[in-house]
Amino acid sequence: MALLLAGCAGALQWTPQQDGAALEAAPASYVVKQGDTLFSIAWRYGLDYHDVAVWNRLGRDYLIHPGDKLVLAAPAASLHAASAPPPAVTRRADASVLPSAGALQWSWPVSGQVVRLFHAGSTLAKGIDITASQGTDILAAGNGRVVYAGSGIIGYGKLIIIKNSESFLSAYADNDEILVKEGDSVRMGDRIATMGLGRDGRPVLHFEIRYAGKPVDPLSYLPRR
Repeated sequence: MALLLAGCAGALQWTPQQDGAALEAAPASYVVKQGDTLFSIAWRYGLDYHDVAVWNRLGRDYLIHPGDKLVLAAPAASLHAASAPPPAVTRRADASVLPSAGALQWSWPVSGQVVRLFHAGSTLAKGIDITASQGTDILAAGNGRVVYAGSGIIGYGKLIIIKNSESFLSAYADNDEILVKEGDSVRMGDRIATMGLGRDGRPVLHFEIRYAGKPVDPLSYLPRR
């Protein structure tokens, strides 16, 4: 990791004000729009999709429809009720402890230079930015299922969200072309998009990994190089 950071240090010039998207404050409720999925709504507001499903009594298919009104906070009566995630999910007891990926394996989504690092607690640096040439292939960083593919989340451009496990989601933002659709199963290394331009007009992939709805440092999971 020290070698990676040393190699990237001279390139970390892009400031949070130039690109990236802050987490939006979650409203008390949200009306589902065309193109939304439960996962994209939870992602937008930094929520765990399991919680949103429980609060709204959704089935395990997590099916929602345009016009549905979703509650985005735990009802007062259930704050201490059985709103735990499914048994397969293991929550972090200590936010300072890195969640284990278990059997889940990760690979780099694109070969390029890291130009922005993750910063814990930042509302902007929720992942890493990797630059290469516009049109470079973007690859699935892990096995999973596409749960969102669209441009409905402000600040992410053309975005792909992949459910890699019951606890982990990964996201690929600022794409030029999306090559997968919602519901597709993907394997690590599958071509899922091509690199587009960030807000400042430079080619970039913004890549995030989230555990139980919260951003974690992708460099803690990606193979060292």
